Amino acid sequence: MLKKGTFNVALNVPDSLKVVVDGIDYYPEAYELGFNHDGSVRHTAIVHDLKANSILSAPLEKVMEWQTKKT
Repeated sequence: MLKKGTFNVALNVPDSLKVVVDGIDYYPEAYELGFNHDGSVRHTAIVHDLKANSILSAPLEKVMEWQTKKT
């Protein structure tokens, strides 16, 4: 369990726990399994943007493993 700070935002998230969605770093919060109107399965990742302190629901296929950024 990560230590929480102001507004319940996780502090000092290790790089090994971070993921990337559309080029933005997130901390994964949850996984959701649902169904589309046509009955097909929908896999959704619930991720937390630590800088903006916001939650995003993204299709699981858009979630990428975080990698150290090279300068």
